[in-house]
Amino acid sequence: MSEKLHKGKKGEDYAAHFLIQKGYIILDRNFTSRHSEIDLIAQKDDLLVFVEVRIKASSDYGFPETTLSSSKIRAIKRGAACYLLHRPRPEKVRFDMIAIVESPVFEIVHFEDAFF
Repeated sequence: MSEKLHKGKKGEDYAAHFLIQKGYIILDRNFTSRHSEIDLIAQKDDLLVFVEVRIKASSDYGFPETTLSSSKIRAIKRGAACYLLHRPRPEKVRFDMIAIVESPVFEIVHFEDAFF
C-alpha cells in the first residue's frame, strides 16, 4: 500500500471513529460508482450523510479543507445520486467534510453541510 493510500485509510478510520462517537452509524465506506468514490456514508436519525475526508500532514502547506475542488464536489454528488438510485430515498441528505491535520495527534474539524 502506498504512503498516500495508507495515510488516507488512516484518516478515514479516524473520521469513522469520530462520527461513531457523535452518534452516527457508518453505512458504507469507500463507495465507488462509475463516476465517483465516497469516503464514508453515515446515518444519524433520519439524516443520510455523504462524507468526504481530507487529510494533510501538519508540515504541508495550507489546510486540508482547501483541497476540495469543485470537480470533486460534482463527482461526490454524482456518486451520491448513484448510491440513492437503488435505495429508499431518505428524508434528509447532507454532504459533510471532515478535515484532519496529522501531527503527533490528529486534529479534526467536522464541516456539516460543507456543500450542496
